[in-house]
Amino acid sequence: MADTVRAAFASELFLPLGKVTGDTPLTELAGLDSVKLLRVVTALETQYAITLDDEQLYGLGTVGDVAVLVEKALETPAVSGG
Repeated sequence: MADTVRAAFASELFLPLGKVTGDTPLTELAGLDSVKLLRVVTALETQYAITLDDEQLYGLGTVGDVAVLVEKALETPAVSGG
């Protein structure tokens, strides 16, 4: 999962994959702003058919934190509103 999240950030920001590690602070990713963060999140949500909580996203500090949030979303069963 961590590699997929790293690759999503690297792709969106046109960075070499080696420049994006799990320990990389989001604030230190060159070119990352709120719009690009949401693009990465949307790509991950689409890829894994999950929904990430926007409130939780803004409390994240590193790329690894994003990966953990995705993993937790995958473990949580989807709630249908029927």
